[in-house]
Amino acid sequence: MKKFTKSLKKGIIIGMSTMALLGLAGCGEQPANTPAKAPTSVSWTEMLDGQEVTNKVDKVPERAISMSQATTEMMLALGLEDKMVGTAMKEEDIYPPLQESYDKVKVLSEKWPSYETFMAEKPDFATGWEVPFTKRGIPAERITSQNIPIFIPSSMQKLDADLDTVFEDMLKYGEIFGVQEDAKVWVDAQKEMLKSTQEKIKNLPKKKVFIYDSSDGQPFTAFKGYTTNILKLIGADNVMENAGVDKTWAATSWESIVAADPEYIIIADYSNGVRNDEDFQQKVAAIRENPQLQNVTAVRENHFVKVKLSEITPGVRTVESLKRLAEEIHGIKD
Repeated sequence: MKKFTKSLKKGIIIGMSTMALLGLAGCGEQPANTPAKAPTSVSWTEMLDGQEVTNKVDKVPERAISMSQATTEMMLALGLEDKMVGTAMKEEDIYPPLQESYDKVKVLSEKWPSYETFMAEKPDFATGWEVPFTKRGIPAERITSQNIPIFIPSSMQKLDADLDTVFEDMLKYGEIFGVQEDAKVWVDAQKEMLKSTQEKIKNLPKKKVFIYDSSDGQPFTAFKGYTTNILKLIGADNVMENAGVDKTWAATSWESIVAADPEYIIIADYSNGVRNDEDFQQKVAAIRENPQLQNVTAVRENHFVKVKLSEITPGVRTVESLKRLAEEIHGIKD
C-alpha cells in the first residue's frame, strides 16, 4: 500500500450460453467487441482538490486517459482500449489477461504526465485515483476548466468501500461509455465466481489474518475499508479491524501483532516480474527473524501468503484473488 498511499472485449455474442460466458470470465478473458451506445447524458459528482464538481458526458468519450493502473485495468476489462489515447502510472505488472489490450494504448508517462503531454492527446475524459488530479500530478481544475470530465471510482475514495462498490464503479464506466450490457455481464460473472468459492468454505471456521505491507520501524498495515471488507467474503478476519484506528492503512506496532496472534500473515509483494518474489521472501525472512514474533501462530506455523497490492485494493483482480486466497488460507482445492 506504500505506493498507493504515497503517490494503484466488450459485448457477448448473442446466443452464447451462460455457462460458456462464466467460464470465459473465470479465465480472465474479455468479451468480444460490440458497438458502444451513446449515452443520452451521464453525470456524476466528484470531490476534486476539496471542491465538489459536477461532471458530465453527452456522448461516448473517444479520447480517454487513465492516470492510474487500477482504472486502466477497469477500462480494459470492459474492452475500452479503442476509446483510450493514453495511460499513466503503471505500478506493477499489468494483469496478464489484459496485457494484449494494454499494449494497444499509448503510455504517456511512467508516473503522471505533464499538463502539456496530457493535453497534447486532446482528451475528452480522464480517470484515475484522486492523487493524479492534485498538485502532485495535474490539478483537477486545469483539466475540468478545459471541459474534460474526471471520473474517480467511488471504491477508491470511500473509507467503507467493498466489492459491491467496485461493481457499481464498473457499471458506471459501462454507463459512461455506452457498454452497460458488457459491464453487467462482467459483474455477474464475478459474482458467480465468488459464489462458487464461498460455497466451498461456508462450513469452515474463520481465520485470523494480518496484512503486512512494509516496515519503517513499525509495520504498515490495513485497518478498515476495502481490503478488510473483501477478506471477510472468504472468512478471513483482519485482526487490526477493531484496533481503534479509523483509517484504511496506517502503521501499527509489533506488540499489537503479538497480542492479536494472527493465524496467517498476508504479505504485499512489490517484486517486479511475474516469477520474481524477492520482496516477499525478504519480508518473510525479516518476520521470522524478529524475536518479538516467534510465538505468533502464523510465524510458528509458517503461514505466509503472497499477494500483489492490486489484488487486495480496488480493481478488477479482487474476485480471482479471493479465490486463490481462500484456497491457501482454508486449504481447499479447486
